[in-house]
Amino acid sequence: MKNVSVVFCYFLQQLLDAYPNAAAVAVICDNGGTHLSGITQQWLDEHPRLHLIRGARYSPQDNPVERIWAALKAQIANTAPATMADRIRQAHAFFQHRTHDQNLTTAAPWTSPWLPPEHGQDFWPGA
Repeated sequence: MKNVSVVFCYFLQQLLDAYPNAAAVAVICDNGGTHLSGITQQWLDEHPRLHLIRGARYSPQDNPVERIWAALKAQIANTAPATMADRIRQAHAFFQHRTHDQNLTTAAPWTSPWLPPEHGQDFWPGA
């Protein structure tokens, strides 16, 4: 798990580097061992601008990213790519062809606390 934690911290550093002017960068994650490891905690202590927001234990249905993974899986699971590179291309294509609103709607249904106030869905047109 040490190597995975180091890779995770490298990813977190990339996020900080991508948003150098942000006062804080928040990452929503699950309670996986990598996210809770001593290596990760030490890294977070040294980088107070980054905050991990952990979801409730044993509640993957409450994690918005799980809904995105389910949509990705539904689209590519029953395909048979020749190589891992082909599978990666499928995943890239999935995200390249989705709009921001599609991803937000998938990740945060209208009843979700993750949904921004200005985002709404009209399930009852004409009502």
